[in-house]
Amino acid sequence: MKIGKFRVSKKAVSPVIATLLMIAVAVAASVIVYVWSAGLLGTLMGGGGAQVKEQIIVEAYDWGTLGSLKLYIRNVGSTEVTIAQVYVGGAQCSTSWNPVMPLAPKGSSTGTVTISGMTATGGTAYTVKIVTNTGGVFSFSCIAGSAG
Repeated sequence: MKIGKFRVSKKAVSPVIATLLMIAVAVAASVIVYVWSAGLLGTLMGGGGAQVKEQIIVEAYDWGTLGSLKLYIRNVGSTEVTIAQVYVGGAQCSTSWNPVMPLAPKGSSTGTVTISGMTATGGTAYTVKIVTNTGGVFSFSCIAGSAG
């Protein structure tokens, strides 16, 4: 059909161009899905860093004397753990561990934390943060003047 000088076609896009566009869209979508799934699987299956492999728990504590906190910890992770520092209520404290660090996987240790830089009040819960050499931070709650 011809209107004035211009020829009007009823076809919007030729079948060859339409097929090429559909293939390009399918390839682009599959590349996006591949990149997403490779990233997801890499994260799930990757070993992670040392901080991911480090896991310690406080099995028990004895804070009967307000100036000294005794911690019984266990390494439940898959790598050795070396405790660098312990904070009680935000104050840095000195520690001594038996056996000495590093703590082997599935191993346990008893540590005496000397409370300094703060005055503990009996019956008050304080946050105890244990920091490892690799930067892992493990937080626990202990009540001053009691054992748990």
